[in-house]
Amino acid sequence: LLKQELEKPEAKENGWLLDGFPRTGGQVKAMERMFIVPNKVIMLQVPDDVLLKRVLGRRMDPETGKIYHIEMNPVPDDDDKARAS
Repeated sequence: LLKQELEKPEAKENGWLLDGFPRTGGQVKAMERMFIVPNKVIMLQVPDDVLLKRVLGRRMDPETGKIYHIEMNPVPDDDDKARAS
């Protein structure tokens, strides 16, 4: 899927940004095997307490796959709230 998206004319013309990916060594190796190598990388320094707050507040609706955050992007209604965990 990633390779398909990066081969689109828009990505080739405008460039691309991977937000939160790759997350694992296996994903890095898979990108290397497909010759997907960025020419620039941005490293953000974030305090541990901020990272923990972001990670621990995440919720996902198992039916829709949507990602929410209890403070920054709350689940919109009661039906979704019951599913998102």
